[in-house]
Amino acid sequence: SMEAAFVDIGRGRNAVLYAGEVNWDVAGLVSGEPKRIENVLSSGESVLVQVTKDPIGHKGARLTSQISLPGRYLVYVPQGSMTGISRKLPDTERNRLKSILKEIVPADAGVIVRTAAEGASEEELRRDVERLAKKWERINTASAGKTGRKGSNAPTLLYAEPDLTVRVIRDVFNEDFTSLVVSGDD
Repeated sequence: SMEAAFVDIGRGRNAVLYAGEVNWDVAGLVSGEPKRIENVLSSGESVLVQVTKDPIGHKGARLTSQISLPGRYLVYVPQGSMTGISRKLPDTERNRLKSILKEIVPADAGVIVRTAAEGASEEELRRDVERLAKKWERINTASAGKTGRKGSNAPTLLYAEPDLTVRVIRDVFNEDFTSLVVSGDD
């Protein structure tokens, strides 16, 4: 079998959730049950997913149920336990970040630390974590009324990444920049 589920995300063409993109930790498998998509999803059921690839040609969008929310210094993985730190950072910095994260990352979440976190203060990292944790709480609360049951008002967009301007500032801006010049009122 193809080991994938087709998911109606309200865009006409169905999106695809491959078995490898299922968050098995929260999927509700009975112990010892094989990790097969039909063991955790049934037809007509609602599922919380994130789009990882836009649709191309006749292929639908690619989905994952391993949600991750990008921040300035780190990517927040709400239902993960793993913490990863960019390999581009020196060991001393990796160790410094690791000890800070132990203090500030909630027990039921994981983070992937971006290279941009180099030299970031505990306060800056804490703000990132708290902001993303709040964002996840809003998404989770919004989805609670919409997933798991048949006849819920899915498909519904629960969260969309900000527009390109905001993403560029979030992902690209660092201390190498001294100013941002905006041209025109728009």
